[in-house]
Amino acid sequence: MKRLARNLFVFGTIASLTVIVLIISGSLNTLSNDGVINPSIATVSIILYWALGSICCWCLSQFKNRWRQILLALSTFIICIAIIEIALRITWPNLALREFEFLRSQSQHHVLMPNTSYHLGILEGRDVIVTTNADGLRSSYSQQQYKNGKQRIVCLGDSFTFGAWVDARDSYPEQLERILNSTKRQECRVLNAGMLSYSPLLHEQLLKRSLMKYRPTVVTLMLDCTDIGDDYHYSQDFDSSRQGGIFVGTTVTKSTPHFGALWRLIKPLQPAILSPLKLVRRLGVDFRAHDPLDYYHFRIPVGDHVESDRFFIYRYPLVKTRRYFDFTYSRITSIARFCKKRDIKFILFVAPRYHHWSTTESPRNWEFGVYGNYKQYQYEWFNYFNEKKMTAEFPIVSLLTEFQETSRYPLVFDSDPHWNEAGNRFVAEAVARALEDRKLIDPTNHK
Repeated sequence: MKRLARNLFVFGTIASLTVIVLIISGSLNTLSNDGVINPSIATVSIILYWALGSICCWCLSQFKNRWRQILLALSTFIICIAIIEIALRITWPNLALREFEFLRSQSQHHVLMPNTSYHLGILEGRDVIVTTNADGLRSSYSQQQYKNGKQRIVCLGDSFTFGAWVDARDSYPEQLERILNSTKRQECRVLNAGMLSYSPLLHEQLLKRSLMKYRPTVVTLMLDCTDIGDDYHYSQDFDSSRQGGIFVGTTVTKSTPHFGALWRLIKPLQPAILSPLKLVRRLGVDFRAHDPLDYYHFRIPVGDHVESDRFFIYRYPLVKTRRYFDFTYSRITSIARFCKKRDIKFILFVAPRYHHWSTTESPRNWEFGVYGNYKQYQYEWFNYFNEKKMTAEFPIVSLLTEFQETSRYPLVFDSDPHWNEAGNRFVAEAVARALEDRKLIDPTNHK
């Protein structure tokens, strides 16, 4: 046993040193998702697994004479881990939840796991929890519960509809439901079908593949200024004729392993611990790397320039960006026609960002540096859709004037551009008025 342990230790040490040298030289970069291995993470990973292997070799060499001590030490270690885990779950329950992450999807680009509770994170001192239903939507409704409603509204949108950094009950779709049901009318159900970083191209896939099972009577789409760039970005990886899936990659990627509160606590070490598992997964023939923030890393040609962020529409007149607006509008029209064929009413809302109506909202916005003072053409966003109102096959409602005329403050977070609870309430009220004014919902109760 001792000879075997010694040979394994020597082999492991030589192999570890060899791999470190190859990593530093760049010879193994082809094994990385992005073509360049992070030497720090790789070195820490090798050292960790070398240390673990060394301990195993020592235990193997001493097991015959010290097996009681070895088993006692192992048992003590496991008990200590269990005690720490229990203590963390009691003192900080949210730490035991899965950290928020997307899974890559062949049919919808990125999705959330079904029937899962996520810890979205902490913003301005508040923990935010996201819980999904059986279809990966931020809703407590099952399909049958939702279909029990006489009027069934599906709210499409991105993170603003999803309710980023607010509790689910404070998102505008859930507040909309309470507003509609507070008056005398047939019972309404409102489904939050918003998803972070979705755009009309992805909304269309979600509607066709998942949401029709809920049998909606009304579909709303809340459009954000980032949707123009997102649609272009996602379209580069989209092919409706592709066999097996319209987006490149696996059907659905595997989620990041989650082992509880202590696992979350050692997050800085997670990349090093998981590196070997990721390497094995990368060797799969259908592997497709998925950067959950890849919508921040794209290139879009505008005139003689190549822009690299989603707010490029703020920096150019409409004559230079119209083709990108037109593409998004074509996807919206496709959604509207899909709904019309099924006797589903459709309405588009065009939402402003805080800087469209206020100079004092969100003074510490983390995203300010992306668009900063380069907003010369920020209102072209509304000009385009105002043009379309006359010829559109569906109602288009801009929320800009409502925001500009309100005295309510604040409506967004201090350090993030998303609507706070009051902002979501304001939007829910505006959407309710638009639905009623255009008779998209029944204003009376016939029960």
